[in-house]
Amino acid sequence: MKKGILWFVAVLGIIAVGLYYWFYLTPDKNVSAFYLIPKDAMYVVETGTPIESWNRLSKSDVWKFLKKQEYFGDIGKNADYLDSLINDNSTLFSLFGNRDLLISTHKTKAKDYDFLFLVNLKKGSKIGFIEETLEQILKSSGLRVETKEFKNKSILSAYNRATKETLYFSIVQNYLLCSYTNQLIESSIMEVEEPRLGRDEKFLNIYQETPEDGLAKLYINYSYLDDFMACYTDQPNPMIKDLSKVMNYSGLKVEVEDEFAGLEGYTNISDSLDSYLKALMLSGKGDIKAHEILPSRTAIYHTLGFKSGEEFYKNLVDVLQTDEKTWGEFESNKNTVERFLKIDLERDMLSWVGDEVAYVENEPSKYTEHLDDIMVVMKANSINYAKERLDFIADQVKKRSPAKFKKVDYKDYTIKFLDIKGVFKMFFGKLFSKLEKPYYTIVGDYVVFSNNPRTIISLIEDYESKNTLSNDEKFKDFLDKFNQESTVFSYIASNRAFPLFVKKLDAITKAGVAKNEVYFRSFCDLGFQLSERDDKFFTKVRMNFLEYKPDTGVIAIDSLADAEEDAAAMLDSMDDVQRFLMTKFEHNVIRDFYGNSDNLRFEAETKRGDLHGRYREFYETGELKVYGRYRRGEKRGVWHYYNKDATLQRKERFGIVGKMIGKLEDELE
Repeated sequence: MKKGILWFVAVLGIIAVGLYYWFYLTPDKNVSAFYLIPKDAMYVVETGTPIESWNRLSKSDVWKFLKKQEYFGDIGKNADYLDSLINDNSTLFSLFGNRDLLISTHKTKAKDYDFLFLVNLKKGSKIGFIEETLEQILKSSGLRVETKEFKNKSILSAYNRATKETLYFSIVQNYLLCSYTNQLIESSIMEVEEPRLGRDEKFLNIYQETPEDGLAKLYINYSYLDDFMACYTDQPNPMIKDLSKVMNYSGLKVEVEDEFAGLEGYTNISDSLDSYLKALMLSGKGDIKAHEILPSRTAIYHTLGFKSGEEFYKNLVDVLQTDEKTWGEFESNKNTVERFLKIDLERDMLSWVGDEVAYVENEPSKYTEHLDDIMVVMKANSINYAKERLDFIADQVKKRSPAKFKKVDYKDYTIKFLDIKGVFKMFFGKLFSKLEKPYYTIVGDYVVFSNNPRTIISLIEDYESKNTLSNDEKFKDFLDKFNQESTVFSYIASNRAFPLFVKKLDAITKAGVAKNEVYFRSFCDLGFQLSERDDKFFTKVRMNFLEYKPDTGVIAIDSLADAEEDAAAMLDSMDDVQRFLMTKFEHNVIRDFYGNSDNLRFEAETKRGDLHGRYREFYETGELKVYGRYRRGEKRGVWHYYNKDATLQRKERFGIVGKMIGKLEDELE
């Protein structure tokens, strides 16, 4: 008996040693997960501690809020299911230790995408009966399970009768694959035979640099950024298209807390050198300082940093010359301007530029309502020299162009008009194309350009009143989270930017965007930074979170019936700045618009503080509604009132002349 027990113990010992040797000493046939991820992944999320990371994420205020949104709700549903599958079978999965979990996103239809989940089974992949065990687990959950073979691999399909959804599973090498799209499982099985993403040196370069200490890692594949955006809009975005050509990959650690979400890591760019971003990379970094003069109502603030304007121009020329077509277009445009005006753009527009150029969009002030409040600010290394060169351009414009060079003095500032088209786009890219034939002035160490003098005067008023971003404690605290020198820095104040964004959309697109307004506005401050480091960019993204609560109160709408009275009231209520703007830039005409639209409600000529001259009123759809004239604040002559179909509704006669004309018309009838 004792011999039998000893023999049994010996056999158990041999088995134990054998299992230990098999699990821990025999070589594993493991492959990298990126050998299984199809090359068209738009982005990939990776974590080595999925349960711990998921628990941290799911408890954060940010995730609780985002789960209400359809897109993130889908991610949450899938992750929750996979998580419960693992936790409910802890005995089986405890053999595998910490599991690497990866989630990749792929476009599956013209307007749809799906996720591929990969769980690293590690030592557990050596268990031969794992597929059978998984099948039993799925069946015991009430799912209808079927098996098919593909490329010598088994694919399990688990159909949920309640939701009418099918979840697909397969085990390839050391990974458990899972997706709601069979196509992604099959693509993954084929990918391992000839991996592309996992052997892409550009991707591996970023993969090795990605920080390890975050909640998870996020890899972005810019080649498919266009495809991802196409799932949401039919309108191609030129900036997104350019970004997908210029950038290769980003590898970023993910951080999510109750009050913010952040990304930090590295980005590499295309080897093709015909890009402004490459020229920026070669030109060093610059200080972020433009906010010292920008108004506190700034909504969008993109700043480019480099050692100097001359350094950037030199590198831009070197970069553009690598592509014959691109260089030809640049040189042709540059030579056309220089020959016509007899100027040197490098000397006259860039030699005085310091280490920062910024593009800015503002929430309109009361002086810029219904205008695009856009400007470009350029740091000068010498304001006096900048003024000298710009004055030289002004003289050349006056000599060779029929356009008059306008000059207006406002307080201690001189505002001038620069009739040169396309220069900002030529040197700094498409983002700056919105600024053409600008007005400009000098504020502090910056030259400020804008399409409209009202924007410049509004900036001066804010600067003089110290209503600047640099005096906004919330912005200062946000900026402190970033490096104070960078190559590219972007800041978006969501609550101020959202109306500007929606304003440019058509009615159908607006309706789609409106349902996600609360999600956009709740990430109240968005920041993005690229800083050159050797052959790549250090990349940082931060999004401050504060749940947006829409105002559900009833807003009283003023009657629009008395537009003529409103014109007089508007004129009487104008402050000195508004009167200055009307006199100098609006030819003494006042205008009012319908609500927050660009639809003109009325326009009226004025003289010396009175309504004087032509008055026109319009329907909201643009048709003429009323036409008449004022003289020294009083209606005069014959006033015409029209229906929407342009037919005359009635006439009214005012003053002696108006009544005489009316009497004559009655006699002729």
